[in-house]
Amino acid sequence: MGYLGPGRSGAFEWLFQRVSGVVLLVILGLHFILLHYTGGGPVTYEAVAPRLADPYYKGLQLLFLVLGLYHAMNGIKLVIDDYVHREGWRILLTSLNWVVCLAFGLFGAVTVLTFQVRP
Repeated sequence: MGYLGPGRSGAFEWLFQRVSGVVLLVILGLHFILLHYTGGGPVTYEAVAPRLADPYYKGLQLLFLVLGLYHAMNGIKLVIDDYVHREGWRILLTSLNWVVCLAFGLFGAVTVLTFQVRP
């Protein structure tokens, strides 16, 4: 087993990786149904914009974003813990993982939350 830090077993990360994966599959199914089967046509701005203006749809997309980013970040962190043995590299890669995840999260959240239907 790789580095987990002092006094940590990694059980929470392992369990939540599986739970978030199952929840992501359910949300992905909802996403496909809402986007591809209830739209009645091709996926265009005019078809997607009214849905993204709905606060419930925004909430679903934000949940999809947060869980997807957590799932990816946690998976990369577990790989780093298992395969990177030097402390300096582990700190650098973990920090880079956090920066990239936070940047994608911020960019995605700003995109979803500030979206407005153009006239």
